[in-house]
Amino acid sequence: MKMEQDDNMYFSAEFQLDNPGIFYQFKLRKNESEQFFALVTKESRALKSLKSGDLVPMIFHYQDKTIPAVRKPTRIKYILDGTPIGFKDHFMIGLDIEKVGE
Repeated sequence: MKMEQDDNMYFSAEFQLDNPGIFYQFKLRKNESEQFFALVTKESRALKSLKSGDLVPMIFHYQDKTIPAVRKPTRIKYILDGTPIGFKDHFMIGLDIEKVGE
């Protein structure tokens, strides 16, 4: 019997764009208004590879390392300067996991 895991249990995610040897990995965050977002520094090369509306194949990892990572298509909802809300020198990237087959 396959146990379905809750998306809210994801701890981190990673993706690969443009350069085949470079993976971008980040811890997932959430707040009252956003289920998933990532913080990236303003100097990150990941920012050059992403724009709002992109559909990116991401690999999501659980905090419990005994649960295998899962690959899910993820929509970039927005990319915002995080400085006004306390994330100095970072951008917030809103993530929306696409529901496939629903």
